[in-house]
Amino acid sequence: MPDQTALAPTLEAAVQPIPALLSASARNFAKSPAIDFMGRVWTYAELDHLVDRATAGLQKLGVVHGTRVGLCLPNTPYAVIFFFATLRAGGVVVNYNPLYVERELRHAIEDSGTEIMITMDLALIYPKVARVAAATGLRKLVVCSMAGSLPRLKGLLFPLVRRRDVAAIATDARTIRYEALIRNDGRIAPVAIDPGDTAILQYTGGTTGVPKAAELTHANITSNCAQVIDGMGLNNLGQERVMGVLPLFHVFALTTVMILSVRTASLMILVPRFDLDDTLATIARTRPTMFPAVPTIYTVLVEAAARRKIDLTSIKLCISGGAPLPVETRQRFMELTHCELMEGYGLSETSPVVSFTPP
Repeated sequence: MPDQTALAPTLEAAVQPIPALLSASARNFAKSPAIDFMGRVWTYAELDHLVDRATAGLQKLGVVHGTRVGLCLPNTPYAVIFFFATLRAGGVVVNYNPLYVERELRHAIEDSGTEIMITMDLALIYPKVARVAAATGLRKLVVCSMAGSLPRLKGLLFPLVRRRDVAAIATDARTIRYEALIRNDGRIAPVAIDPGDTAILQYTGGTTGVPKAAELTHANITSNCAQVIDGMGLNNLGQERVMGVLPLFHVFALTTVMILSVRTASLMILVPRFDLDDTLATIARTRPTMFPAVPTIYTVLVEAAARRKIDLTSIKLCISGGAPLPVETRQRFMELTHCELMEGYGLSETSPVVSFTPP
């Protein structure tokens, strides 16, 4: 039976290597759903095994302690798999916004020392990443299939219906497909990870000059997540369903969606991008209990709720971040939806949550 032990906000529980969070949830909640992506679901056991296979594949490519691995991915299961696989191999995750232009990609690659990039076979992303990879001398470019992440029927139809959205992938020595990378038994070479080791280079725009990388350790992320869980009053494991409409490459969603979900053995409901109708349909299908978002999304939901009936009754807690939340938006949202809406403040350098209004 899964361990239903309440989450104790102890120092020992908070400060640990990030991969230990997934190992614990996979051990205690093996059959519980970990990811829902467009209707396809992976359990914690399945996710953990895929992370092991991706880790073994990365190690075969030469990822060792401190190797910089870039993730240029939208919200898909690959973002979760390679985040944990990179860290499990001892590497350092470098988060990239898939909407970066080539100049921004090149700067971050050269500044961070990224050696391997993980991306998707989407026409909006792959061509520019491939061009920059050649120009900057990236050792390897791992390309994941959008169709391969979808439910079976959607996956079969995607290359046909969305033909223009799928990029032609190079067959050179630099490029390796995701399916080839994970073609192994998942046996990995053990790596000693200290909580004080660097886990993530998180690029932040700041107010002047080019984006700069905030260097975040495993302890920075796991302890901040534990603080958020304690402050929100999330007391039990395996109870929540977290809406992941915010991009995981941003530190707000990284902590409040991905890390929080894995730490609490909750379901991550991943949405590639925010679209009102798609988001409402996903909420109706999956019945999330938590919904981290930014003020603009809450404003759109308030406007939609004022025009038509929308059902957000499953959601018990929302947290707003990324920008100031207008008081009138918060009040109107809570009146129309009967959801608790908390406002948080943070920045990339603080992993990221500094404070939030108590529930």
